[in-house]
Amino acid sequence: MDVLEKYSNKKIILDDDGLVKYYVEPFPFTEDEGKLLQNAEKLFTQVEIEAVRREPDIALRKTVLQEYLKIKTPDSKNREILIDNIINRVMGYGVLSDLVMDPNLEEIMVNGVNMPVYVFHKKYGMCPTNISFEEREGIFKIINKLCWINNKDMEPIMDMSMLDGNRVNITSDPIAIHGPSMTIRKQKKSFYGITELIYSGTLDADLAALLWLSTDGMKMSPANIVIAGMIGSGKTTLLNALVSLTPPEDRIITIEETPELQLGSRGNWVPLTCQKGYDMEALVRNTLRMRPNKIVVGEIRGSEAMALFNAMNVGHKGMGTLHASSSREVISRLESPPMNVPTRVITNLDLIVVMGIFNYKGVPIRRVTEVSEVGGREGDTILLGNIYQWDPKKDGCSDSEGRFPTTYLDKLASKLKISKREVVDELTKRRAVLIDLVERKVFDQKELMAAIGEFHRSECEIGQSDVVKDLKKALNKK
Repeated sequence: MDVLEKYSNKKIILDDDGLVKYYVEPFPFTEDEGKLLQNAEKLFTQVEIEAVRREPDIALRKTVLQEYLKIKTPDSKNREILIDNIINRVMGYGVLSDLVMDPNLEEIMVNGVNMPVYVFHKKYGMCPTNISFEEREGIFKIINKLCWINNKDMEPIMDMSMLDGNRVNITSDPIAIHGPSMTIRKQKKSFYGITELIYSGTLDADLAALLWLSTDGMKMSPANIVIAGMIGSGKTTLLNALVSLTPPEDRIITIEETPELQLGSRGNWVPLTCQKGYDMEALVRNTLRMRPNKIVVGEIRGSEAMALFNAMNVGHKGMGTLHASSSREVISRLESPPMNVPTRVITNLDLIVVMGIFNYKGVPIRRVTEVSEVGGREGDTILLGNIYQWDPKKDGCSDSEGRFPTTYLDKLASKLKISKREVVDELTKRRAVLIDLVERKVFDQKELMAAIGEFHRSECEIGQSDVVKDLKKALNKK
């Protein structure tokens, strides 16, 4: 039995059968700290819990709880991890708190009684743990607490957005044969920016420059983009990275069932989430009255597709994710129930980006596998042009020649009244900017956004006429 990695009170073990396992050991809290942890739920009053529920900003909810606990816990070397553990227990996670606290885990899966809890690790993929429930009551205790803290009535099937932003799916009696099951999909504390995606090999600088240019359209003609892929392939991460590249003054409206997108301190961003009586379609329709520069739908899967594509049809710019494994499957899903988007309306889409997740030597990797452009239609058939295809043998583009799309770049050049050569030169410039940022490892979101903002400001300066520049100089002198 080999220890592959150890951090905090966790160990990743390769057993004699070649199976990777995730072990949690008791954290060495002092006796006094242990007593505080056992009485975690008594540390908060009902008034304090209600104050947290009313806070609309998910990130601030944890901050509020931390501030409460700083007053109620003694200062010690274990104070931060003790506070995090207490918060997770108050949130209702119980013995799963150690798993919820681990930033390396993406999902936590309880499969029933006398079965190991599984986790999906960012580095090692799916792993069984040394945690299990010997009785149904142990699982129901967590379920009851999760329902109470989130003001939900218990039902055989539940899908909840937690106070901390995590998403929990629960199936219980009489549906689950092995006992109640839970799947906790953890909210990302921060998304990879475009530079980290390049650095990790998810896409290269050439493709990143193209998607950046397409996303902002040189402030004149942004592309309508759908990012497709199967579950866990990184669709939302790429969407978040691309939306973050839009000019800082643009008004972005995001629409999600469960809030996931994180655009930092962006001032002109309005995040919307579904509530009873207001579904995705209603929210998309409402954005048309909000003067958006870009409408972003977190996951397109129903009647909101028609509303989004109708918005594109009248000139609004849209982006979103969709479950599909290829560009052609995206078109098929859009045309079929329950989306039912007419073929003539689908032609408003410019680019389809497909993500994939693969197992490489036991490690999950994510890659952009395909990029296609929509080139119109022949009868009832949408024409697709493949402009990028990932080659697993090269771990890169299968063909390095002719990677620039024709249709969209022609549209952009026509809109800007410039030559296509000038558009390609802009791509080259952005590629150089991205390579420089990656080489300098500018991964921090604030630093990256500052660099992107500076790029857009310099573009404005370059694009101004000499008359405007002279006027600005004269005003500055005054």
